[in-house]
Amino acid sequence: MPSSLPLAAFPEHYHALIAFVARRVGSRQTAQDLVHDAWLRVAEYAGPAQPPPAGCAPRAYLYTVAERLAIDHLRHRQRTGERFFDADAGPHAPEGLAHDVADACSHREALATVDAALAGLPARCRAIFLADRIDGLPHAEIAARHGVSVKTVEREVMRAMDTVEAALHRWRGDAAPLRTGRRRALSALLGVAGLGAGGTTAWRLWREYVPGWQASLATATGRQSTQTLPDGSTIALDAQTRAEVRYYGARRHVRLLAGTAFFSVARDTTRPFIVDAAHARITVLGTRFEVAIDADGALRVAVEEGHVRVQPLADAGQAYELTAHEALHWPRGGPPRRESAPGDVAPWRDGWLDFRHEPLGEAVQRIARYSSIALRVAPDAQALPVFGRVRIAEAGDWLRLLPRTLPVTVREEREGAQRGIIIARR
Repeated sequence: MPSSLPLAAFPEHYHALIAFVARRVGSRQTAQDLVHDAWLRVAEYAGPAQPPPAGCAPRAYLYTVAERLAIDHLRHRQRTGERFFDADAGPHAPEGLAHDVADACSHREALATVDAALAGLPARCRAIFLADRIDGLPHAEIAARHGVSVKTVEREVMRAMDTVEAALHRWRGDAAPLRTGRRRALSALLGVAGLGAGGTTAWRLWREYVPGWQASLATATGRQSTQTLPDGSTIALDAQTRAEVRYYGARRHVRLLAGTAFFSVARDTTRPFIVDAAHARITVLGTRFEVAIDADGALRVAVEEGHVRVQPLADAGQAYELTAHEALHWPRGGPPRRESAPGDVAPWRDGWLDFRHEPLGEAVQRIARYSSIALRVAPDAQALPVFGRVRIAEAGDWLRLLPRTLPVTVREEREGAQRGIIIARR
């Protein structure tokens, strides 16, 4: 292919390129600037010294250059702390784009491509894929429904993803890359913002599977943090806590990977707020509650106000309904136990830890999240009950005074340059 072809094709695709980039960056003016930069990049290849990649269609080549410039622009904005346009705004496009005919046509064309690809799948493959991506069912449950193994479910999901990805590459005019084990997100392939599409399966897939906003949150030892979410909800993270947040068109989803978090959720009856933590799923519409994962995998949910549903993550077992000042303690592998929650749920937000007849081992695990030195409880002292309120900033003094209230010794131990404290029964 002569190297001048992409440049010659540029005027034909100019307006569509602007719409394509604007959907990525949220600003038509910025998109025009980036498309002009793309023209300059393409012009650099006009000479024979640097031809475009062999076998690349002009349209695909132009879109690839524009897409890379848009990605570079968004990365720069992220580094400088600017906010992104929320691609999950549904039918409300950015000002100046709502009536972009080329944009709407491109979106419908992309979704029709996905619909056709899904329709062409074998019935079982399609059913498994939709159950996984739209219904969010665990693979074990899907396998039981279809009488197959979990490995077969995983294989069918990958097969469907390959089919959809290949169809989208063909729609864009480029060849599907060789499988490398990492799939591109559907959002990157579609390259379109969340505009309505008549309730098709593809649109449901978009709303359920492609996040419009996402973030990975983490706190270090002794640090707490509060994150405001796009809908006005907030997540307060205790020390040594990790979470992943994704906002979709039809749901708000958090995976609490470790630690403790307090959620203040803005009410939205059309988009439930879901927290997956340890072996349970917590679902709310709008409320205030705490979720904690202990070091041994036990889960605790405490409600400050509102209504919370807790159910097993791995299967469709019994759901537990909690209201204000109720809590659920759920050990891994054991039955859940209802408890009363104190009026001040998550007191760590105010610098306190409350222990109400908790085992000493668990209490020290909580304190260890704020300690720069290792804390360890000997097996013979793990089960001793602890009752009281501890100021986090004075936890070291509380540990030293433990022998006054419990039959234990507290001593310092060193191993090389490492310093720690061990608590043992006397």
